[in-house]
Amino acid sequence: MFQDFRVAYLRKHVKIKEVTQFHFLRQLVSHFLSESARNTPHAAMVIQYDVTPLVEYGREVDQEIVSGAERLSEKDLFKRAIHKNFSAFFLKAIAHSLYHTPCMNAFIDYTPWRNGGKLYRCEDINLSFTVHTRFGVVRPVLRNPHLKTLEQVASEMRDLVRRSRRTDPEQLYFEAAAEYVKIGLKELDLGAIGALWIWLRGSLWQRPLPDPAMERIPVEQRLRVEDILGSTCTVANIGMMVAGNQTLTVIVPPEVMMFGIGDLKLAPWVVDGQVVPRYTITLTGSMDHRAFDAGEAFPFGKHVKRYFDDPARIFEWQPGDKI
Repeated sequence: MFQDFRVAYLRKHVKIKEVTQFHFLRQLVSHFLSESARNTPHAAMVIQYDVTPLVEYGREVDQEIVSGAERLSEKDLFKRAIHKNFSAFFLKAIAHSLYHTPCMNAFIDYTPWRNGGKLYRCEDINLSFTVHTRFGVVRPVLRNPHLKTLEQVASEMRDLVRRSRRTDPEQLYFEAAAEYVKIGLKELDLGAIGALWIWLRGSLWQRPLPDPAMERIPVEQRLRVEDILGSTCTVANIGMMVAGNQTLTVIVPPEVMMFGIGDLKLAPWVVDGQVVPRYTITLTGSMDHRAFDAGEAFPFGKHVKRYFDDPARIFEWQPGDKI
């Protein structure tokens, strides 16, 4: 009774193998991303880049490190890792590019009956990035990577990834939801009723039980609520998990932009009229068309290309240098 009629039909006419109740995190994801898909007019961009200069630069530096020392120090090993795994480079390059296109590093308050809609362009560039764990995907926040060296960015990313995999996201997002519920009640936001009901239902009847293995991990080695809140833009690095060209992402409201990075691979590329093998990646972006017109986003792609063509701008950047 009171069930979706299409679901009721399928239950009656299809053999069911297993029924699994959505846990708390899946309920939150379903609620917020369904809301995003309904209310946010998504526009997508797909850009393919030749990143051969980046790969070649990394190889040159790696060879210099290896040939310059009989025994590599821990610092040398870390530097080698940065020049082989480009995740930190990509996040920092995106942050630098967002610095030059502030309309994309923003969040929107679209309440036409109250204020007609407001766009808040942010001075802070707080990038959340996806980390796949055995419990699901977690989005820790890397704060202002455009103001830090690549070594600092890589070190912070490594710490956030480690803590993400030592954290029970059910408990973490339950605490984060409680924080949002407090704000929703204070602001008398009717739009928060759905999230409030999910939280109340979890509190009263379906409260997630802590994972015993996670409970034994010291608190300081886990993510805190403030580690996953306050993002101004999100990056999904799908290329770290599967061999995929691209992913079309759903924006996490109230952000106005979400990026997806494909895998780095050799592909045919035309250079001076000749087809040659080049290292490429595909960068996708989902834009909230209420916040800006697509033309305002065009400079972003040019800035990204500038950093890919001259990777030393990111690898050797120091505080005080031009962004």
